[in-house]
Amino acid sequence: MPESPATVRPPALRPGDTIAVVSPACPATAFLVEEVRRGTEALERMGFTVRMMPHAKGVRGWTSGSVQERLDDLHQAFADPTVHAVLYSIGGLHSAQLLSGLDMELIAANPKVFCGYSDATSLLSAVHTATGLVTFYGPALIPQFGELAEPYPETAEHFLRVVREPAPAGPLPRIPYQVVDLDYARREREQRPRDRTPAPARGVLRPGPGTASGPALAVCLPSVRDLIGTPWQPDTTGRVLFVETPEPPYSPATADADLWHLRNAGLLDDVAAVVLGRPLGWDATEVEAFTEAVAECLDGLAVPVLTDVEFGHTNPILTLPNGVHVAVDGTELTLLEPAVG
Repeated sequence: MPESPATVRPPALRPGDTIAVVSPACPATAFLVEEVRRGTEALERMGFTVRMMPHAKGVRGWTSGSVQERLDDLHQAFADPTVHAVLYSIGGLHSAQLLSGLDMELIAANPKVFCGYSDATSLLSAVHTATGLVTFYGPALIPQFGELAEPYPETAEHFLRVVREPAPAGPLPRIPYQVVDLDYARREREQRPRDRTPAPARGVLRPGPGTASGPALAVCLPSVRDLIGTPWQPDTTGRVLFVETPEPPYSPATADADLWHLRNAGLLDDVAAVVLGRPLGWDATEVEAFTEAVAECLDGLAVPVLTDVEFGHTNPILTLPNGVHVAVDGTELTLLEPAVG
C-alpha cells in the first residue's frame, strides 16, 4: 500500500450553508417524493439550504443515471464554492461504478463534508484513502432525515455535533432504544411514531489487551468486500474498523462469508479493534449465530471486538468520521479529535 495522505478536515458546517444531495447509485429519489420533501425540510429546519443535483432524482434502470451523469453531479457539487457538504440521498448497490472516473484531485482541492452509509462505503472509503479527507459514515437524506416528519433526535443531534463543531465530539452516545420496522409501505401509509423497543446493550465479544485506539474506518460489509483486490481497497492497518450489515434479505450466513473474505484478504490482520454495528431485522437466533461466526472468524486476533454499536443500518444512528482517532475502552468509544476544521 502507498503511504497514506495526511488527514484533511473539511470546514465545519454553519447555519445557512448549502448541502448538495447526490444519488450515486439508487434512483429512489424519483419515487419517494414525500420522503425527499420531509428530508429537505428537516435539513432546512436545522439551518441549511438544500440543493438537489441535476441527476439526483433521475432514473436509468436500477440507477439514477449513467456513470458519467452521476460523476458529473459529484464533481459539480465538490467544485461549486457555494456548496459546503455533499449528502447521499440513499444507498443502493452501484456506487462503485464511479470509482475509476472519480476526480480525486478535484475533491482534494475542495474538501467538504461528504456523508452517507451502506453502499456509500465505496466512495467514502475511496475518497478518504486517496485524499486523506475525513468522510462521514452517517445519515442520508431519505432513510434518516426523511422517513418521518422529524428525524430521530439522537440521529440529528450527533450528526450536527460531529459536522458543525471543530472540537472532539467525545464519547459516542449510547442509545437505549431501537426501531425495527421493515414494512416500508405501511410505515409511509400510516405516518405514525415508530414502535420503540429496548436496544441490546453494547457488548464485548473479545476484550483484547485492554484499551485500543486508532483512526476510524466505517464500512458496510458487502460494500467493502467489493473493494478487495481493486485499487481502492482500504488500508486497515491500525484502524478501529467499524463494520455493519444491511437489512434482510442480507443474512447472517452471507455476512459470515463476507467477513471471512476480509479475513482471507488480510484486511483484519493489523486492525486496532473491530466494532460491529447493531444488526437490523435479524431475530435473536440469527444474531447469536452471527456472533458465534464472528468469534470464529476473528480467532487469533488479539484486539478488542465490540458488538451492537449504534451505527449504519439501525435507527437511530450515530455519525462516524473516517480518519478521526477513536479510543476503545470496554464498550466506551470516544472520538478524540475534531472531524471538521
